Amino acid sequence: MSPGLKLVSFGDKWAAASVLKSPRRSFLASPVEVLESLRSSSKGAIIQAFNARCVVSVRQIHAAAVAAYLAFKAGTNISKKMEIEILLRLAADTQIERALDKLGVRGNTEEVGFCILADNRASATKMAEELARTIGGVEVDDDYLRNDERLSRAVEFYGIEEAEVKSVQARDRAEAVLILILERIATLDLKR
Repeated sequence: MSPGLKLVSFGDKWAAASVLKSPRRSFLASPVEVLESLRSSSKGAIIQAFNARCVVSVRQIHAAAVAAYLAFKAGTNISKKMEIEILLRLAADTQIERALDKLGVRGNTEEVGFCILADNRASATKMAEELARTIGGVEVDDDYLRNDERLSRAVEFYGIEEAEVKSVQARDRAEAVLILILERIATLDLKR
């Protein structure tokens, strides 16, 4: 397993997530077709890829997957598709069109994040490795995702006020920003 790929288990699912910089142009040219092809051979795994410019930690992707899973379990899901629900939760937005606009992969996307939800660890790992090969590029770790420019972009993306960041008891700015993002993901249903 590569260093940037992280796995977590919750409920009856395993989630694998990662961020890749400098993805292949061939993937960026037709991400929907690539994902649909992988989904058709995935034996029920949920597969999603997105523009990762707002991601400051892979934990954020896992939180979105868990929130989407729990929303489906509780019947509070916004979308009928788990793949879209993950994007809604990651964007902390209740509008599908806005979430797709914010997180959609386009020809000029510099970093692609992905999430796989599967029934077991082996399936999640296998699908994640296959998707990472298909997307191409270089897998990054959380240290890479914590730089100041990225944190500023995430603060703007999630509408976080500087006073909020300063009020969070955290080890550093990156952890404070992550905590606030996780809170927005977890409390999305309150916006409805």
